[in-house]
Amino acid sequence: MSLEDEFEKCQEIEFTHAQFLFRSYLFPVVYLFGILSNTINICVFSQKSMRNHTVNWFFLALSCSDLLTLVSSFFVFSVPVYAESSRDPEYIDWSVQLIVWFYPLAQTGLTMSVYVTILVSVHRYLGVCHPFLIRRISNSSAVKAVIFGAVVFAFVFNTSRWFELHAQPCFYDATGQTNSSVVYPTALMMNNYYTLIFRNAAYTIVMFFLPFAVLTYVNLRIIATLQQSYKMRKAMTTSRTKRSDSTVPTDTIITKIDGYSAVVPVENGNSPVSGIMMGGSNGGSVKYEKKENGVTVMLVAITTEFLLFNLIAFANNIIELSNIRFFQDIETLLVELSTFLVNVNGASTIIIYLIFGSKYRNVFIRLIRHHFGVNFCGDKPKRPMGFSQAHFETTQLLDNSKFDLNRSKQASIIRRSDITISIKSSSSKKPTP
Repeated sequence: MSLEDEFEKCQEIEFTHAQFLFRSYLFPVVYLFGILSNTINICVFSQKSMRNHTVNWFFLALSCSDLLTLVSSFFVFSVPVYAESSRDPEYIDWSVQLIVWFYPLAQTGLTMSVYVTILVSVHRYLGVCHPFLIRRISNSSAVKAVIFGAVVFAFVFNTSRWFELHAQPCFYDATGQTNSSVVYPTALMMNNYYTLIFRNAAYTIVMFFLPFAVLTYVNLRIIATLQQSYKMRKAMTTSRTKRSDSTVPTDTIITKIDGYSAVVPVENGNSPVSGIMMGGSNGGSVKYEKKENGVTVMLVAITTEFLLFNLIAFANNIIELSNIRFFQDIETLLVELSTFLVNVNGASTIIIYLIFGSKYRNVFIRLIRHHFGVNFCGDKPKRPMGFSQAHFETTQLLDNSKFDLNRSKQASIIRRSDITISIKSSSSKKPTP
């Protein structure tokens, strides 16, 4: 093969219309949005108020892995298209070198994202279905340890990716002057045993079968447990409402804490804080339960999005394993579409956080106001430190009730005293002869 043929071979590597459309127009929009959104996620989840909750460490690690995947994918998929379009040999050579370096990083980041998603799903599954077990084994150190294990596993599993591609120089004249470079697979990547064992069997099990099986199982169990808990709470609320509507003992008062009705006993003029709460044992537990349910629903949404957006990639991998061949254009379109959806999955988590995460929204708005001075809902009047509207209303209600009960008791005592005095005075009078 002559040097001219080598150069012609380099020139023949061109992108199809589908590849050019996805990689030059659609992918960059997703990359830009995803890099920005995951940077915001990292800023939010790294706040001290967010790090106090162990599950947010998983979301912080997931944002970091998604950011790594999106940045690396940009240099693997979009930059080469722009380089080929420019026809600049130096630009093409740089894009080739970037592919060789960022291709293994993209694979590593994707593996990290998959297994951090599995870890946080299992963590919430234990929290919802086995709450006593998770309280014994879950703490900040344990969560950091399993996240570190997932990172190490991702790098170890993708070690061979660093030896799959290399940059091959191209020549354009008989003198052997280098014009540019092109990406070629190495001997390792072309090895049949390596392709069969690692790229086909191991990759399919580790990146598709195992994640899909685990996430599907824990999602179904979490949803079933939440539905059962909702039905039990609804039945308890209905039964208590019927009892409270029929009659209320004279030594109790009805108040409202955090939006939940409560029957609080009053004994000897004292009003204990604890009461029979509709939806929880006290206001704190109700707020904690609502927060935990919100985190669980948010996680279910994230894992559901992961399963849906990786479904086509899973199907493509099965088709490749089974040696089923379609028209070349259809195969190319499916590959580009699956890559696009995987990138969208990593870029759109901020939307789920904003919809389902109330604490995330509060911290996000606070950071926007602090750095940019943006006020979304207008200035609100400042309240005294430690002021709680629900606590204030409840305290006032209890104090007024105590005052009314004490006043009625005093009136009763006065009335009894009047009766006693009148009886004594009538009995002390002597009958007239």
